[in-house]
Amino acid sequence: MKKKFTGMLVLASTLALAACSNNTNSETIATTKYGNVTREEFVNAMKDTVGEQTLQRLVLTKVLEGSVEDSKKLKEDAEQEVAKLVAQYGGENGMLAALKQSGIASVDAYRQTIYLNKLMTAAVKKAAAFTDEDIKKYYDEWEPQIKVQHILIAAKATASDEEKAAAKAKAEELIQKLKDGADFSELAKENSADTGTASKGGEIGPFKRSDMVKEFSEASYNLKNVGDITETPVETQFGYHIIKMLDKGEKKPFDEVKSQMEDEMLQAKLKDSAYLHQTMVDLLKGADVKISDESLQNALKNFLDAADSTTTSSK
Repeated sequence: MKKKFTGMLVLASTLALAACSNNTNSETIATTKYGNVTREEFVNAMKDTVGEQTLQRLVLTKVLEGSVEDSKKLKEDAEQEVAKLVAQYGGENGMLAALKQSGIASVDAYRQTIYLNKLMTAAVKKAAAFTDEDIKKYYDEWEPQIKVQHILIAAKATASDEEKAAAKAKAEELIQKLKDGADFSELAKENSADTGTASKGGEIGPFKRSDMVKEFSEASYNLKNVGDITETPVETQFGYHIIKMLDKGEKKPFDEVKSQMEDEMLQAKLKDSAYLHQTMVDLLKGADVKISDESLQNALKNFLDAADSTTTSSK
């Protein structure tokens, strides 16, 4: 079993710096016949390389803990989540091997990453403050995922007019065969240029409208009933498609899916890097953060400047 471990904002490999401050600065942590390395030297070197990122993480964690409703519960959830993963990997050594493939130095570093991500999620949800009206509007515009079959007759955008005409004619020929009773799956296996789906009878999905190129999505969603097939070939940048509706999905009553709608709205906010960063910036600005270490004075400034740059570019 192989998993990829990631975090929203965290450079987890820098977590060791925080632990270093708990010991006497003059403590020797390495010896050589030419001289020793003290903890103070080690910490100073770490400050020069990863100090700003680490301070950002530590300050942000403190600010988030003071801003969300139940940070203690979130920490317990993070610990339980990591404990389950440790068990799945047969112990910390097994999980550590998987973590190192993703550049994370320790199980504790990953645990703190998960905790910070949970804090950030809670903070974004609080900042977004979705009202019932917001959720209902999202629901009214929401569409269920659908599943289709398709046959692709390839014709690249750079193809000649003659090549495009031949591809379209081939697609029209297959549509006529389907009207005459031919099996869609068999035609897909024999004719579709989409090698990823041809062996499965051309099946694609479930997918939502935004997952596919516009022409394909519109044609698919316009099929009213299960079993309906596009009357004419659908042209996209890949060529000509014949599409058959397999499953239109189900739009359940609002009360049954309200929590799902809210979660989808929250996930969209979390994927919006400009919104996520600005939310963190607003919290930091309201926390009256002061940095006494002169060598780290720019830590939050760089973080805030990065947020301003992201916001400007997104506009």
